[in-house]
Amino acid sequence: MKKYILLITIYCFLIQTSEAQINLVPNPSFEDTLACPAALSQMDKAAGWSSYKLTPDYYNYCNGAQAGVPSNQPGFQYARTGVAYAGFITISRGSSNTREILGAQLNQQMQIGQTYYVSFYVNRSYNSAVFNNYNNMATNKIGVRFSTISYPNFWTEPIPINDTAHVYTNTIITDTVNWVKISGTFIADSAYNYIAIGNFFTDSLTSRIQLDSIASFAYYYVDDICVSTDSNYCDSISGITNIDFKNPMKIFPNPLQSELNIEGIGFTDIEIYDDIGKLVFEKKFIDAIYRTKIQLPNLCKGLYVVKIKTLMSYYTKKIIHN
Repeated sequence: MKKYILLITIYCFLIQTSEAQINLVPNPSFEDTLACPAALSQMDKAAGWSSYKLTPDYYNYCNGAQAGVPSNQPGFQYARTGVAYAGFITISRGSSNTREILGAQLNQQMQIGQTYYVSFYVNRSYNSAVFNNYNNMATNKIGVRFSTISYPNFWTEPIPINDTAHVYTNTIITDTVNWVKISGTFIADSAYNYIAIGNFFTDSLTSRIQLDSIASFAYYYVDDICVSTDSNYCDSISGITNIDFKNPMKIFPNPLQSELNIEGIGFTDIEIYDDIGKLVFEKKFIDAIYRTKIQLPNLCKGLYVVKIKTLMSYYTKKIIHN
């Protein structure tokens, strides 16, 4: 009997540990895309995310223009991890309580009474060339709020701005170079299953710095969002490795055996040619992906060329099969 009790105890411990080490946030670094954003205001192109108030923006390397990474209309910034992030307005001098807020349904419902650790990273955007210093403003109160309902009608019934957030910063964030971490803990008082990110405080409770006399709004990028019962788990998450934009695709191992891994910027087609130019493998994807594994058990030994079509260009690499 003691043996069975011990086994059950160990099993329960493993289950609890497994559940603890989960990021409740879907697509936390915005790498999974339903389609490449063609312009600003297309938050719904990031899998799992949507607009909860006005029009937050989705940025991805695949765009290469106003919604691209690292260069885009609001400014210039590499993703903290991967090739994508989101962005939103935290205050506007021209109109009262103007906010852009993005949201998503959590991977699983929160447990009432459970302590949760929250962390995310922001960076202030600034583009003097395009916006003529209009976005040269900074604020505090950037934070996270959880809810039991979503806000699909972001124009007519947006998430309210009512001076409450579960985790937020009182520090005015001015950094336009580094990603700044915002984090905190809270005890769930409801079975929350939705997350929203932005400034939930009214203008009167939001501190700001106007860094240029004509500045009229503050805008921030956000990346790498984590909600977990384990703070160490959130701290250890790095998402997809930062992309080297001079060498944006990783193809490994080389030499290969029977399995080839491909990671990098969004790609749609894979072609493999032998040393005389004959096509020996081809795979196409409906939407751009960022990593895949392909099985090549019948490939003969020799030299091959892998050709990958990205959303912007082609990338080729020679590989050897032993």
